[in-house]
Amino acid sequence: MSFQSRTLIALSLCAIIFVLFDWLGPKPPEPLPEAEIAALAEDKSEGKSEGKSEGTSDVEAESEDAGAPAGNVAAVERELRNDMLALRLSNRSPARGGVLSGIELLSPQFRNQTTANDSLRLGGAPTLEVSFADEASDVKIPKSASFDLRNEGPRHVEFGYRGSDVEVTERFELLEGYQAKFVVTVTNRGQTAQDHRLHLSTRVGVADSQYDVSRGLCNTAEDLEEEDASDVEDGPIHYAGPVQWSGSDNKYFGIFVVPTQPGTDCEMRLGEGNFVLTRLSGGLVTLGAGESQTYEYGLFVGAKELDQLQAFNAVTVNELQLESAINWGFFGGLSEWLGRLLLKMLRWFFALSGSWGISIVLLTFVVKLVTLPLTLKQMHSMKRMREIQPEMAAIKKKYGEDRVKQGQEMQALFRRSGVNPLAGCLPTLVQLPIWFALYSMLSAAVELVHQTFLWLPDLTQQDPFFILPLALGALMVVQNRMMPNTMDEAQAKMMRWLMPIMFTLFMLFLPSGLAVYIFANIVLSITQTMIQVGVGKNAVGKPA
Repeated sequence: MSFQSRTLIALSLCAIIFVLFDWLGPKPPEPLPEAEIAALAEDKSEGKSEGKSEGTSDVEAESEDAGAPAGNVAAVERELRNDMLALRLSNRSPARGGVLSGIELLSPQFRNQTTANDSLRLGGAPTLEVSFADEASDVKIPKSASFDLRNEGPRHVEFGYRGSDVEVTERFELLEGYQAKFVVTVTNRGQTAQDHRLHLSTRVGVADSQYDVSRGLCNTAEDLEEEDASDVEDGPIHYAGPVQWSGSDNKYFGIFVVPTQPGTDCEMRLGEGNFVLTRLSGGLVTLGAGESQTYEYGLFVGAKELDQLQAFNAVTVNELQLESAINWGFFGGLSEWLGRLLLKMLRWFFALSGSWGISIVLLTFVVKLVTLPLTLKQMHSMKRMREIQPEMAAIKKKYGEDRVKQGQEMQALFRRSGVNPLAGCLPTLVQLPIWFALYSMLSAAVELVHQTFLWLPDLTQQDPFFILPLALGALMVVQNRMMPNTMDEAQAKMMRWLMPIMFTLFMLFLPSGLAVYIFANIVLSITQTMIQVGVGKNAVGKPA
């Protein structure tokens, strides 16, 4: 069996195992309803001992009663709106886990859609939590503390808490687009100096699909660190600062926190109710009697659209690059460059056609045209290999037991025939970054969310009727019969059926936008092969 055959079989088996694992494997549990989260927290708060047990992190200790009732707090909620967002703010943030209690996306793409009201899968659990849970902090705010409504307007709301020796205010201001500003002021009302360390946490609900990963993000001086639920299920993961920004996201939506002064460290962990929590921490600050410290954060809350991420200016920070939250693929800078180019072309085609499905087909045509010279070279190499196949078979038969002599004769045959066995693989290797960049871009393009095409209700979801995957399998059978065969007949017959079956299974659960691209690509490949075969026959039949 040739190396090519073994590689294809290995890839096919891996893909089948992957699909079966995704289909049969246990799904992550759904986020708990808010009432259950509160009940769990109450149970914990009743049974916990004073102080923290050894080995428990500060953020875990503080969140043990995160859902406890807020005592005599009078619940106050306010809604802030712009053209793209409606955000609900709550004064019960210490008791419920965050000041931001609701997110609704208002653009036509998301209006009246499921994701519009729960883009981060919070399920009613608030996010954007201010805390001082740190052994170094003298400032402590009880979970039953009352945050009063201090000030409000069409685009801002301010809540405040005043204890015996500390005052904390939280001012939330909604800006344009997906941007907001969050300002926290800590004032020492005591008679002596106080130390405090402020933490700001965000959360995202864990998805029930392995194709839509929920992550915590920390952008440090070295790199963008990202951890999903499976990474932090064994315990929190810490990263040292300076931290330029942090946040929580899934494939298409995110909430990102950008401090005006870099954070000192960042922590990601798995929270109760099946959430990934990201905590951004500031440095230790000492306030004298009557002194105040103000912390200012820029916020991005919404869909991870490239233009919106690049246009972020809620606060001024050099070389922010929030767009790195988009997953462009694993070829690094090359994938990002190609992904941005392909997304720009896709949006340009949409401006012309008004249909994202047609735009994917047009983009597929352009990519096929650009890679055509490499494809022709590959097919020419496969044709030459097929022509010398009888001689290769004769050499294998003659020197079947002598691998060294067989290899020498094969190399001599290749030199005489002017055939390079690697020539058929090289074009594929060159095209791989383009294919993976296109795959990653179509997988991450939030522009495709809720976009319909033909019978497909959403180009980011699987085909509900499995029409495209089955059609892809049938087309691959046709394509394999048309391609030049460089294997022996038994291997060719096996691969002729194994690859389509494997690919059909693989495509059953992938976004239908990718299936549209692959379907269009196969149709173009078949058309190209038919044209080449027709030209070849005409050339053979033409008199000299």
